[in-house]
Amino acid sequence: MPIKGEDTIQGLVGEPPRRITLPFSLVFNEEKLRPEWNHKFIAIMPYCFNCKVPLMWHSPPTGEVLFECPKCGRKWVKSKVWAKDADEAIRALKGGKQ
Repeated sequence: MPIKGEDTIQGLVGEPPRRITLPFSLVFNEEKLRPEWNHKFIAIMPYCFNCKVPLMWHSPPTGEVLFECPKCGRKWVKSKVWAKDADEAIRALKGGKQ
């Protein structure tokens, strides 16, 4: 069943790369917001702009893969500094304690 309004999603100009790097902060912020949105009966659904289909959400991530398009195989992966950024975020949440 098509999603109402799906036809209004417009892809980016040009062909997106096969592997798209996501920073830790983007996913961390989404994880913080998801319970708030869910509490209001709103779902966050990552979507492939190229194929106009929902992404497979690897939660927890499968290796470095966070999201994957089931149609084109495009992958959204952790950035190279993911572990460092995650450590810094955890330290900040703990008030700077090691």
